[in-house]
Amino acid sequence: MNKTQINLLIYKFNFRNMSMKNIAIIGMGYWGKKLVYEFSKIANIKFCYSQGNISNIKWINENYPKIKYCKDFQDILNDSTIDAIVIASPIDTHFEYALKSLKAKKHVYIEKPMCTSKKQGEVLLKIARKNNLEIFVGQIFLYHPVLVKLKKLLKNEKIDSIYLGWHRFGPFKEKLSLDLLSHFITILQELFDQPKKLILKSKVGCVTDCDILSLHIQFQKKINCVIELNRVSYHKQREIIIKSSKNLYKWEDDILLKFSKKDEIFKEYFSSDVSPLTTECTKFLKNISLKQKNYLNTKKAVFTVSVIENFE
Repeated sequence: MNKTQINLLIYKFNFRNMSMKNIAIIGMGYWGKKLVYEFSKIANIKFCYSQGNISNIKWINENYPKIKYCKDFQDILNDSTIDAIVIASPIDTHFEYALKSLKAKKHVYIEKPMCTSKKQGEVLLKIARKNNLEIFVGQIFLYHPVLVKLKKLLKNEKIDSIYLGWHRFGPFKEKLSLDLLSHFITILQELFDQPKKLILKSKVGCVTDCDILSLHIQFQKKINCVIELNRVSYHKQREIIIKSSKNLYKWEDDILLKFSKKDEIFKEYFSSDVSPLTTECTKFLKNISLKQKNYLNTKKAVFTVSVIENFE
């Protein structure tokens, strides 16, 4: 059992000695359903709310009959027993739901990106601080065991270059920059530093006006960084390649590989079956129970939005 797995067991053990939190989940799309599954194991989900497909009501009734499907968001805000609201609705609705939740004195978990502008993010953070509330941004890769491992490895290695690529097909409802690029900006902040500037190399529209994107990222330090995003590819792959002064690493899905100069191939170096989403959801509830705040990561989330906003 590795350290990450041990920490997760400690989290779960601590929850036994904490009161179960009452939460509501907003948004019943693909990711909203994942959050229902995760939070149902560690919290009491009283309500789910969505303005989308009627099939969502059927899904809740069939899979989680104890969860009430709420027709009016205001009913959730008025319920004094609700400790926190989890927001996984379309990106352009994040700010409105989060603002109303914080004003109603509810802790907030909000999926990335937290909003669509730096100004909106700063408003939410200010209100959360004023009301002594947690505003937790769901940035799943921050809790990925491979990222945790990479951070330790790269402490003693000088970074020369990094390539971040993501290929998949769809979805097309959200902007490519807000959907996928925000993940990579988060990872770059965690591994190195805040990006100084994003430079567009190429942009191709297929289904929407932007479905293939190639960017060069500038940092304060001289690091060659390239990002490629493609959401019209049936070849599904997410990879991050990092060249340091000592090694060449490749993060592919949930596996970290290391290049063998002798054999001239990448070999598996590290892997973990710990779910980063489970760790993330647990962390949010732990912060609430222990009255801790994660404002530093929230500030980073606001920065991510500002980088994308300036780029667009």
